[in-house]
Amino acid sequence: MAIERFIWTTHAEKRRTERLLDRAELERAIRDGHANRQRMKIPPTRADWLIDGLLADGRRFVVVYDHPHGADHAAVRIVSVWDF
Repeated sequence: MAIERFIWTTHAEKRRTERLLDRAELERAIRDGHANRQRMKIPPTRADWLIDGLLADGRRFVVVYDHPHGADHAAVRIVSVWDF
């Protein structure tokens, strides 16, 4: 099933805003990179998956998220984002 919805936690939205990250660009990265996502390996975590990549401006980023969100396989819950 395709990802249709994104639920942003308050924390993720705050970090995205602080780091001037484009919401649509990060959501597109999740859709495009979901097949190659990595399982979070550092317990305890508050998310299952991680993807990283390059933004249009050349900065690297990481998105940490849950999928499915509860029983909804069309939804992703974004837990945190950062750039480096």
